[in-house]
Amino acid sequence: MQAWNAILLDFPAHRMEFLEELAGAKKHRLFLLSNSNALHIQNLTERWGKPFMDRFFNCFNNIYFSHHMGMRKPEPVIFQTLIERENLIPEETIFIDDLLENTQAAADLGLKTWHLQVGSEDIIEIQSRLT
Repeated sequence: MQAWNAILLDFPAHRMEFLEELAGAKKHRLFLLSNSNALHIQNLTERWGKPFMDRFFNCFNNIYFSHHMGMRKPEPVIFQTLIERENLIPEETIFIDDLLENTQAAADLGLKTWHLQVGSEDIIEIQSRLT
């Protein structure tokens, strides 16, 4: 568990501010699709604090955890389920993930994708990809 939590990187203030601005603009619907489980969320809450986690989760229209859904990324069914539940139009939807197999699975269903290169790219660069 400690090794898994170690890969959950820090979330700098500028990234939270960006996410809140993006959510507040209401130009795009935002969804979180995560393979994180309850233990990971508990660890993050302990590390970052409940107020921070609440701010983070409040940025999303809906949050999907694979352990609640009984499926995991990159299984195509998890993406198809999200598409159906949220009435998404795949070619108008961008899926961002740091694992290539996840973005490939989403792309196979017609979603636009961004394989985020953690450490050399930052999610705040999304604006240039949305225009």
